[in-house]
Amino acid sequence: MIDNNLMLDSNLTIVEFKSIARGIFTTDAMLKSASVSLLLATTLCPGKYLSIVSGDVDATAKALNTALEVGSDQVYSASQITAINKEVINAIGGVVKQQINDAIAVIESQNISNIVSAADISIDTAEVEIVELRLGKGCGANSFYIITGALTAVEEACQPAILFLKNQGALLAYKIIKSPDFSVLKWLEPAKCMC
Repeated sequence: MIDNNLMLDSNLTIVEFKSIARGIFTTDAMLKSASVSLLLATTLCPGKYLSIVSGDVDATAKALNTALEVGSDQVYSASQITAINKEVINAIGGVVKQQINDAIAVIESQNISNIVSAADISIDTAEVEIVELRLGKGCGANSFYIITGALTAVEEACQPAILFLKNQGALLAYKIIKSPDFSVLKWLEPAKCMC
């Protein structure tokens, strides 16, 4: 559940747990151990749990250490992302661009923290906006984001993000679509997706 009333910082700790019970327990420990705000906490398929907290660099680092200690062998993946673009943080909360421009790119990964980092790289690289950022809650455990902009900007924004995901061994797929048909995207709207 996302708390839209938070004063968000630009640093995140993202933790995926193998166990829902351990995820909830560890998330509570993270919040008690550091001055962080809970941005997102939710179940994932199949039977996993995701926690994203925001705060200053030291606080999110402390929350990460707590997650690794308390979560122990039930931590599937954990990472801290610093100086993240506010547009990416807003997209995690479901606030995205509603209009499609000249082109879109769809970039897909199984690792949530890597897809968030890749989206941040894309936004910081070129004049593009996020249309969707879907963290694999019920989408067969895959996560993806969609950016839009002029074709050249979309291509430019994809290059370093794709390279980052490849280097992490986390790239599943990506496609750039010139002049996309709106009906292809209308079913991806968060209100129409139960995941």
